[in-house]
Amino acid sequence: IQALLYRLSGDYNPLHSDPMVAQVAGFTRPILHGLCTLGFAARAVIKSFCNGDPAAVRNIFGRFLLHVYPGETLVTEMWVDGQRVQYQTKAKERDRAVLSGYVLLKHIPSSL
Repeated sequence: IQALLYRLSGDYNPLHSDPMVAQVAGFTRPILHGLCTLGFAARAVIKSFCNGDPAAVRNIFGRFLLHVYPGETLVTEMWVDGQRVQYQTKAKERDRAVLSGYVLLKHIPSSL
């Protein structure tokens, strides 16, 4: 359902919804939109470092490293580096990094 929901972002690439197209592209099945993967990582950082307030974010940067299949468990590791929260997201089932980057905060909460 996630892959079909993210079509609403305007990305209608059949790689995310059509098993035949995904197979021709070299995948065993359709892959998740990168925007969805980035959204999960950003949400984890915002929940952990911004008390759930997205207004505390100045900028988000991500580098896609590997595809994600719908249904995989995403685990995001994060750490503070100045005004940045560095993160790395892994597909748990494959133990592979799929995304890395940072979230630049407007300010670092004093409780860190």
